[in-house]
Amino acid sequence: MHCLKNYSIKLHVLLLLVFICSCKSQITPRPLPPQTEGSRYLLLVVHGSGDTAAGWPADVIQHVDKTIAHREQWDLVAYDWSAYAAKKASAAKAGLEIGSYIGKTLSSADYSYERIQLVGHSAGAFVVQGACDAYRKNGSKTTRIHLTFLDPFTGKGLIDWTYGKRRFGQGADFAEAYINTDDPVPSSNGTLSKAHNFDVTAQAPASLVGADRHWWPVYFYLESIDKEGEAYGYPLSLMATGDATPAQQTQFPIGQTTVVQ
Repeated sequence: MHCLKNYSIKLHVLLLLVFICSCKSQITPRPLPPQTEGSRYLLLVVHGSGDTAAGWPADVIQHVDKTIAHREQWDLVAYDWSAYAAKKASAAKAGLEIGSYIGKTLSSADYSYERIQLVGHSAGAFVVQGACDAYRKNGSKTTRIHLTFLDPFTGKGLIDWTYGKRRFGQGADFAEAYINTDDPVPSSNGTLSKAHNFDVTAQAPASLVGADRHWWPVYFYLESIDKEGEAYGYPLSLMATGDATPAQQTQFPIGQTTVVQ
């Protein structure tokens, strides 16, 4: 009887949490900056839980700004949603809503990008995918979309822990995921079925331990921007190649995995 009572209490707590997470939240996304006159392409970088746009997203923008060809043709944006990302229980749901806002905004008459690359870490993957979904529904069919997931957190709420594994990458012209299989953060160390997966576990520094290993794919991508001769990461992006369909991207089919040694 005592065990049944404890089970009943746990069940009620779980149902209460599900209810709280499913309630309609008041979300006010941070506005997107306007498209710069003369720009044709957009790189938008999104952080995850417990982070801000002033961290690694700003570092990515800074490094790209120094290396990119035809800089005047690109708008580079580090997007902040820290007020909602910090609430881990509802971050996935909030991320999809904020992503939907981004996608709808970019598909409005105020924007006319020919190429869009969205980069997201951890729970930021929900923002990236939400933006792609909304843009594909409302925007130009000719705009090329490139999604980059860095150790994406794939669990949506308390029930669907494989949402991202099934959905992340859908609708993109090219989608890639950089994963660390030694990452202890739940649901962030597996492959995606709708992206090409780069397993960068073997290259992780031994000094990274515990939850810090969740950040290794971010460091890997950041280092690839400046690293000479790197075959993966930034070199696969549209801005690095300048091609409509970079030849390098065609070598990495959706759903397969490349182990980076």
